[in-house]
Amino acid sequence: MVALVFDEVGRRNLDLVRALYDKDRVDIAPPVVTLVAPFEEGTSTHELAQFVGVIVSAHQPFVLQMGNAERYFDGDEQLLQLTAGEGAEACQRLAAGLYRDVFPHHEPDQTAHSPAGRMAITVGRFTRESEADDAARELGEKSYFLVMSEVAILQSVGEDGGWDIVETYPLGSLAGGSS
Repeated sequence: MVALVFDEVGRRNLDLVRALYDKDRVDIAPPVVTLVAPFEEGTSTHELAQFVGVIVSAHQPFVLQMGNAERYFDGDEQLLQLTAGEGAEACQRLAAGLYRDVFPHHEPDQTAHSPAGRMAITVGRFTRESEADDAARELGEKSYFLVMSEVAILQSVGEDGGWDIVETYPLGSLAGGSS
């Protein structure tokens, strides 16, 4: 997967929310906003890293507002997501550039985002709809304003839903990536 990753302060703030509502995953996967849905790729990681780094270097850092908590059933469980407000257009432009120039053989997967196709981050998982509704009400009108300055390639690890960051790339940099 290719995703926006948060700086240390943003990650801590989102992990506090995830610790309340997504206890089982907070320690096995970083909070991210998915740009390119999980994929099987025949391209070597080194080549893929170079391609992604070039696209990311053409996009400047931006502020992303995450809020408007919504829940939906994904077929297995109730998910609670914060959706992108301000800055969503920058996310969409970056995702479109990656799909167009690096992953033209993959179809953009709207299910990687919110049910309405908006950029989102999952902050909670529930077995009952009423629990998800209660959590969405608790988050209410809270918003998080985050400076987005890095994109990462993530790799699935294990069967527990964990992800590791393989490589990161600064937005707006002409340099390649840094680990």
